[in-house]
Amino acid sequence: MLKAIIVDDEILSIRLLESMLQTSGSIEVIETFLNPKDVLAHIDTLKPDILFLDIEMAEMTGLELASKIEDASHQIDIVFVTAYEHYALEAFDVQATDYILKPLDYNRLLKTIERLYERRYPMNSIMSIEHESTKVIHTLLFHIHSGKVSIGDSVLTLSTKEFQILFFLAQHNYQAFPAAELYRRIWDEDSIGQTQALRVHISNLRKKLDAIPEQPAKIVMARGAGYQLVFQHG
Repeated sequence: MLKAIIVDDEILSIRLLESMLQTSGSIEVIETFLNPKDVLAHIDTLKPDILFLDIEMAEMTGLELASKIEDASHQIDIVFVTAYEHYALEAFDVQATDYILKPLDYNRLLKTIERLYERRYPMNSIMSIEHESTKVIHTLLFHIHSGKVSIGDSVLTLSTKEFQILFFLAQHNYQAFPAAELYRRIWDEDSIGQTQALRVHISNLRKKLDAIPEQPAKIVMARGAGYQLVFQHG
């Protein structure tokens, strides 16, 4: 499991990110700091794999801190977590791995975690994580990192987008989403009328669900409302 330090001068922001990382089951938060200057005194001892950094802090900006640890004795991935978009170019000038905007979105954070593991383990990617996080929704068991879904004795192997679509719809049981809205939720961008990719993934998902003997759930199109996941039993 990768080890992380969170640096933010707002304690509530630290606690929220810490909780999300704990829920993911793949990042261990080994320390948090309110004052970025304190990080410099402990970084070599703690040896984190990842620094989650706020940018605008009173004692030292996250950009300044990142530049000071560029020559650290071990590999450290920098992920900036900020409410401001305009620092993005500067962030990548200091070799940031990712740049996440506040307020935090859990699905967006999962994408960052996947990217971090892909950088560390390019051959095995996130499939090699031993500490698998799971979530049960109705009759579906989601393996967050491997992208698989267990249904009774059957296991669905899904693409990343298929998994994200099914997981999202399962979390919003019986709630319908128009194609453009569902596309925005999954791709984290506006569809601008291009939702064909979404339809292809949903078509593939339907085939995989229909192939399960138990037929636990179906993705249906609610007339005038959009796509929704309907559980067959219970």
